[in-house]
Amino acid sequence: MAPAVPSARPGTVVGAAEVLDPGNRCLGHVPLRAEMSTLVEIPYEEQCLVYGWSPYLSVQPVVVTGGRTEQAVLSARRVKAKGPGDEVAGRAANGWVRLWGREPDGRWTVRDPSGMATGGAATVATPLGSLAVLQIGGGRRRPVCTLVPEGSLFTLEPAERRPQGRVEVRPVADSGFTLLEALRLGEWGWATVVERVWWDDPSVRGTPLFDLAVGYLACRRGDLERASQWREETGDHHESGPAWIDVLAVDTWLARRRGEWPDLSEPLARLADMRGAPLVAEGLDLLASELARPAPESRDPEPAEALRHLLTPYLRASLSSSLTSFTAAHPEEPEPRPPMKAQAGAALPFRVKADTNALRIQWRGLSGETTHSMHRAVDRALLPREPALMADEPEELREWLIVEDEDPMVLWRLSRSLLDEGIAAGISLVPGRDAVAVALPGLRVGPVAALLASLLGEGRARRLGLSVGGERRELDVADVAEVERILAVLLREGHRS
Repeated sequence: MAPAVPSARPGTVVGAAEVLDPGNRCLGHVPLRAEMSTLVEIPYEEQCLVYGWSPYLSVQPVVVTGGRTEQAVLSARRVKAKGPGDEVAGRAANGWVRLWGREPDGRWTVRDPSGMATGGAATVATPLGSLAVLQIGGGRRRPVCTLVPEGSLFTLEPAERRPQGRVEVRPVADSGFTLLEALRLGEWGWATVVERVWWDDPSVRGTPLFDLAVGYLACRRGDLERASQWREETGDHHESGPAWIDVLAVDTWLARRRGEWPDLSEPLARLADMRGAPLVAEGLDLLASELARPAPESRDPEPAEALRHLLTPYLRASLSSSLTSFTAAHPEEPEPRPPMKAQAGAALPFRVKADTNALRIQWRGLSGETTHSMHRAVDRALLPREPALMADEPEELREWLIVEDEDPMVLWRLSRSLLDEGIAAGISLVPGRDAVAVALPGLRVGPVAALLASLLGEGRARRLGLSVGGERRELDVADVAEVERILAVLLREGHRS
């Protein structure tokens, strides 16, 4: 698989994908790595659904056929036409971004923003050095500080649909951020696929976010053995870098789980002395949950109290994000409602615009001669939309109900429901088209109408295209009785054409 995400370094994990066969059985989970291909074996002439997940774009599912589809394309999900009353997503947002750097004595100072400019309207770069803060403000929004690692590219993306709403700071493409987003959103299946890359490929280790994401995932699972192994693998690699507070947070978790109370006081004291928050929001949550636990009676509670006093303002001002983000006019002064007016110090103006990307996948078909007798007939069944290509067997065209939708996932759900509930005897996903063909002999019209109405009523589909022979209808109502009436008319007219 070869995902194409602008500015992503080769090998960066930008998402994950799953391949399902016609029986909804999983043929494999694969990571989506930038500029790298992963061969996925699918049975010859078998139609399979490929759908994926990425924090950088909404992925459009695709249907592939073994032996025919040499290269499938996972692209950004197509945006459905909006009505006049619908709110427009992804509107441009203006504001300013300020770079803060931490001095050797621990103080935060505003840095020259000239080095942040990248030529992109909403992309900024952090300089080499230590931990940095990107502060976003402007207009009527309250300033937000986000902790970021050194020497990285970040994009500015509206988190809401309002131009003056919050703007998130996100890495352009980072394997660790991909895993952290999966963890934050509860996407455990995708998280496991991304995590496996870290354990299988030592060359990807050493970057702060990916290393930390794997460690925090082990903590979230409560996997003491895995977390201990992770700690041995990372060693003291991050001791002098921006991720050291996070490593100490994992040390605290390990000491608690092992019952090593004497070893617990050391990381707690060091965390309090460093006077800062973890780079990753997962670390802030982990420390908060650990500090909520009662301390053993035999221990001196002072380190825990000092750390609790330090972290409480961050927790009160924190925002939902994979990177530690909090509202603040100054990185050392987190508060829920900081003043909106910008403080003195150089800032870089920005304008956020929408972005489009595509993910590409390479396929290899398995040997074998599994065939589907209906494929050729289904291909012909779609020809009435092109009169010059009318088939020689018009009767055959009337034996199929063609259902079309721009989202293959909708068609896949429909197909599985029709088969699992015994409503239809034969179904085929149409190669190269966003359509499914349902065999009419033996079809139960009432249950089909109920399924189509449920897809529309639940918002999974906005409009379905139905055709029989040369007749076509657009279905955009969720009333079962009305859908059944439209189907009856379509079947009658289709058999007359």
